Amino acid sequence: MRDVQSAPNGLPPRTPEMLHNIVRKFYRGAVSHYDLIQAKKAEAAAARQECRAGGDDAALKRALHTLFLEFHFYVTCWLKIEQALVRLASQDGRQAAVLERFRPELERHLGVREQLDKTEACVEAQLAHGGPDWPCVQQDEYWFAGIAFTVDEYSLQALHDLYEAIQRARNEVE
Repeated sequence: MRDVQSAPNGLPPRTPEMLHNIVRKFYRGAVSHYDLIQAKKAEAAAARQECRAGGDDAALKRALHTLFLEFHFYVTCWLKIEQALVRLASQDGRQAAVLERFRPELERHLGVREQLDKTEACVEAQLAHGGPDWPCVQQDEYWFAGIAFTVDEYSLQALHDLYEAIQRARNEVE
């Protein structure tokens, strides 16, 4: 498993322009992935209904596994944005202020990402947390080591806000 805390250490130097391109690339990746995640949530909800009707949760577990892989991509985009922002912050006090302002949201998303590295365990954790009725699917709220999380409008808006703040700080320099 990758050490997220020390990820920027030892990386080659990047210009601010390169770092902003990284932010833009992963922001776009996360945003473009949002609709796919919503479709996978719908598949999980349908699998939950089948599970409740027939009692077998294998299809639901597969659907959650797929959903969590999609979550993993989304929060990995957050990680890449955070890594670029850390490097930008070391060069620019305005970006450092953005990093501090969004620190709680970044930590929340990166905490979920760390758990999602063990996707199968995350699926089993949902059963352990909510029981055989899988309320996490119905409520669209999943548990990752004590963090309630889903990719929803709130998360997407936080991503938009983060990106806009990085862009505003950048434009103040130019």
